[in-house]
Amino acid sequence: MNILSRLFILAISINCLQAQQLNGAWKKIDEKSADQLTIRLYSDAYFTTSTRIASTGEFVASSAGTYTLNESDYIENYEIHSDSRAVTGAFVNYDHEIKNDTLRIEDKNSRNSEIWVRIDTAKKDNVTCWKIHQAYREGEWKTIEDKPRKSLKMLTDNYYQVIGLNSQTGEFFGSSGGKWTFEDGTHKEMVRFFSKNPDIVGKTLPFDKAIKDGIWHHDGKSSEDEYIQERWKKFK
Repeated sequence: MNILSRLFILAISINCLQAQQLNGAWKKIDEKSADQLTIRLYSDAYFTTSTRIASTGEFVASSAGTYTLNESDYIENYEIHSDSRAVTGAFVNYDHEIKNDTLRIEDKNSRNSEIWVRIDTAKKDNVTCWKIHQAYREGEWKTIEDKPRKSLKMLTDNYYQVIGLNSQTGEFFGSSGGKWTFEDGTHKEMVRFFSKNPDIVGKTLPFDKAIKDGIWHHDGKSSEDEYIQERWKKFK
């Protein structure tokens, strides 16, 4: 292996390690909107964000996309934002500092700044960003091909968020999230917000869960009380 190849691999490794500094769940500190709760979940290369009214769980907004992190730049590439289709495809470059589980970022163009504090890690097995791969519908398994239209589920150690989007058109199909647990083969999701059906907020949805050959087998009752069978694969 020549020196250029070694340097390239080293650079990639450093970027991956730096990105992993963000893995987990973070809460935005926003004194101007004290009644709102904004939580962002990170995997190695993807993020999802949700904002809700803290007291009621009322959905406010959601976004998602890829990101990169190195010593000088933190860059977000938006796939979706529930407030505006025009955001899809946009890049935002930030100055950043991570210190004592506090993330400070400042937009290099607008100079708007944000402060986030870590509220969860991502150390458990199979905690990452997942994409729905197959679903049992109308008596048969249907494979959902890789297309701009997709449904994603992000998991940290204790938090989750589901988001449906079209990364080509910017269409937002909905988002839900909250906390989750796994015990004795049962995956439980405690819903804290749901853009499509606020009546679900506060309920717990149990699913049978197993990871087989890297595929998440996910069977149980949906938010509409219908029995569903889904298979999810790792996305980012």
